[in-house]
Parts: sequence; C-alpha cells; structure tokens
Amino acid sequence: MAAFRIVTLGDSIPWGQGLLEPEKYDVMVKEASASNHPEGVSLERRAHSGAVIGAFGATGVPQSGEVPGSRPTIIEQCDTFANSPETVDLVLLDGGINDVGVATILNPLALIPSLASRTKRACHDAMLVLLKKVSAKFSKLSCRILVTGYYTIVSEQSDPLGVQRLLGVHGIGVPSFVNAADEFLDPVIHRCGQFFADSTAELQRAVADAGDVRIHFVPTGFTDDNAIFVPCTSLLWGLDLDDGLSPEDPVASERRPLCDRAHAGPLETLAREQCYRASAGHPNIDGAKQFKAQIMASLT
Repeated sequence: MAAFRIVTLGDSIPWGQGLLEPEKYDVMVKEASASNHPEGVSLERRAHSGAVIGAFGATGVPQSGEVPGSRPTIIEQCDTFANSPETVDLVLLDGGINDVGVATILNPLALIPSLASRTKRACHDAMLVLLKKVSAKFSKLSCRILVTGYYTIVSEQSDPLGVQRLLGVHGIGVPSFVNAADEFLDPVIHRCGQFFADSTAELQRAVADAGDVRIHFVPTGFTDDNAIFVPCTSLLWGLDLDDGLSPEDPVASERRPLCDRAHAGPLETLAREQCYRASAGHPNIDGAKQFKAQIMASLT
C-alpha cells in the first residue's frame, strides 16, 4: 500500500516560523497520523514565511523558509506542485494575512481601504480563487483539505510596553498628537480583534462558496489570553524587552545570516531588522501543539 500523503501550503504559520523541524505542527500531525497508517506517512511542505495568496498578483524575489517574501505565492505553491497531486490524502493550508499585511492590521491610521474590505478581499475573494485551484489540483475523492484560521495578535491582556515595541518593529510610531500611548494602543487591540473575527467569517464563507465537501475550516481555538506578550498563557513568540528586542525562537541565530543576505542593501535596514524578528507574533511550541490538536480533532 502507498504511504498516506500530507502536503502543506501557505504562509509562515504552516511553515512554522521560528520552530525547529520536530516542533512544526504539520510534522506533529504526520507523527500523530502514523498509528492509523501502517503503510507510512509522508509530508511535503511548500509553505514559507511571508507568502501571499497572490490571486491578484504579487511581486518580489522568491524566498523560502524563514525569510519573509511574498513569492512563491500560495497559488504558485499549488500550481507548481507536480508530485502526483492526485494521490495526496491531506492538504493543510492557510492564507490571507499577508495579503492584508500585518503592519496594516496593527496600524490604526491605515484606514483606506478599510480593514474589513481588505480582509474580505484577501480571506474570501482571494482564498476562494485558491481553494478552487487546490480542489482541482488535489483531486483524490478521499483527500481532506483543511483551511486553518488565524488568531488575535494583540489583546487587552497583552503587555502595553511589548505592544509598543512590536509596533516599532513594524515601523509604526505613536503620533505626536496622541496624548497617551493607550489612546493609540486601544485601536490597535480593536483592529487585531476585528481581523480575527472578520478573517474567520470570510474564510468560512470562502470554504462554503468553494462547494467542495472535502474542504473544511479549522479554527485555531486561540483566545485573547493567548495573544502576544500575555504572561504565562501566550501561545505566540514574543520579543525580549530586556535584551534589545531579541527574538525568542530557537532558530533566530540561523535566520539572521539569511536575513543579512536577503536584505543586504544600505536602504534595507528596517527590512533586515524585521526579518531578524520575524518570529514575533507566530505560534510558539505550545501554539503549534494547539494547531495540531485542532487539526487532529477535525480529522476524527
């Protein structure tokens, strides 16, 4: 009998930003599936950091792995998959947040177009284009196609100082006309909650509109207590506020020279520094375990 085949498409979350290979949730899903598939389980990952869905085009130099880059887009990941897609048994995918832009979600001054319209365009319109392509590409009747959702990046439980530092990493400063930092942070928290709610609804709508019973939406199950900079209960990588905002993840030292090569120009300082800290806001080890648990529950 042939091995049970898993394919992962998407952005930095299914890539497993900042995680060692055994800690990535698709690897854990593979291992958890082994007991039900004595013939073996294989995993092929095309997801990478920064990928956009790309339904309306994308620019930039293709990147892979830990260095954020729009391309290969998730549609390109699907379109170029040529290893007998008709025999794949499980597709894990996500997409949409990079089409909206994390900096856009975090910036209360990014008002036009509205966050709601950006989220609809990315998480419904673009995702629907992607799902139709994935449905056609991975044609095995028993193949399961699971679309994972997102989460609240910043919540009311997040440490305000950490949030301010995170905004700085993304080039967002508190305007001089704002009297108190919390007057700026409250809208940031609201926008993060709005993106979580709207992206969930739009992804679910895209799954329904795709009209393929093999496609299912998988919520992350994250709560506000799991947002970044929440002591003890965060499921996301943060930044060390006492050590120059150094990243917390175990692959930061490996990512750094890759960022140096990808952003070597004298005008790329901000992009290079952001790349060093690319893990911030992504699921940590416990967060990846939560994704794995949600996925496995949807397969039962």
